[in-house]
Amino acid sequence: MRVFLLLLSLFSLALAQEGPPPDLSPEVFRIARALRCPVCQGESAAESNSGVAQEMRRLIAEMLKEGKSEAEIKSFFVDRYGEWILYEPPRRGVTLWVWVLPFLALALLGAGVFRYFRRPKVELDPEALKRLEAELEGPEETP
Repeated sequence: MRVFLLLLSLFSLALAQEGPPPDLSPEVFRIARALRCPVCQGESAAESNSGVAQEMRRLIAEMLKEGKSEAEIKSFFVDRYGEWILYEPPRRGVTLWVWVLPFLALALLGAGVFRYFRRPKVELDPEALKRLEAELEGPEETP
């Protein structure tokens, strides 16, 4: 009997989980995936079940019904929360460096590696080479 009650309570908890409302269009979730949830860590407004994310999805659905474009909807959320709300920040200003610096670092690293392996070989004076080899062998023992 206890096992039955435990399974029944687990089943009722599983049914109580709220999924995405079926009345929202896939367009709402596509736009919400590009926006961060303001109160969740690392979740988009489409993935989160927080109240703020649900409200964001509802606002997106209303704006789409009003005929607003995706850019206008994103602009609304940027005005409200700042550019932080966008998962893909715009490529201008300070955020441009975030896009450019990895490629610049790879180019500098490649140039450094290329220069290291292409450096000219230095030829030593044969007399100096013989003298250095004699010094490495150590002093000759004299009887």
